[in-house]
Amino acid sequence: MAEEVQADVRILLVGDSGVGKTSLVMSLLEDEWVEHVPPKLDRVLIPADVTPENVTTSIVDCSVKGEGEDYIKSELKQANVVCIVYSVSDDSTIQQVTDRWLPLLREVYGTDHEIPVILVGNKSDGPTNHTDKVLPIMERWLEVETCVECSAKTMKNVSEIFFYAQKAVVHPTRPLYNADEKRPHR
Repeated sequence: MAEEVQADVRILLVGDSGVGKTSLVMSLLEDEWVEHVPPKLDRVLIPADVTPENVTTSIVDCSVKGEGEDYIKSELKQANVVCIVYSVSDDSTIQQVTDRWLPLLREVYGTDHEIPVILVGNKSDGPTNHTDKVLPIMERWLEVETCVECSAKTMKNVSEIFFYAQKAVVHPTRPLYNADEKRPHR
């Protein structure tokens, strides 16, 4: 049995069914829109020499269908960064970011956790910008590092999502040291 290659960065994609998590990964891998994708991908390992940050990266597509809450929590515990994917064309998936996904992260990590979170607004195929819908989320949930609108179909910002995820781990923006309390930031 071959030994599993350890990744420097483990990116976990979560989000409601049908928002395009698998399509984003397939578009990244194929460098083009893939019409027919499987319901879920196995873990994808990206070698360090093809990543901008020169780190081995594991991308985990966490399917909601068929996977229980315990499985999702287990994957969250192994992640270095979490991308919450929603559809910009479906307000119910945006609502789920605050009703389900961010509370689940706090349940697993605690309220003052250091796991970076990136909101990924997929299906942004047109020229309209939808960031006004997620700005209040970013203001309220401080663990959200950034929001990226993308389209797996047009390839808009697909590689940028994974670059930002790597960067959030390799070059964290959260303070490393709490000067007021003279201790490492927690």
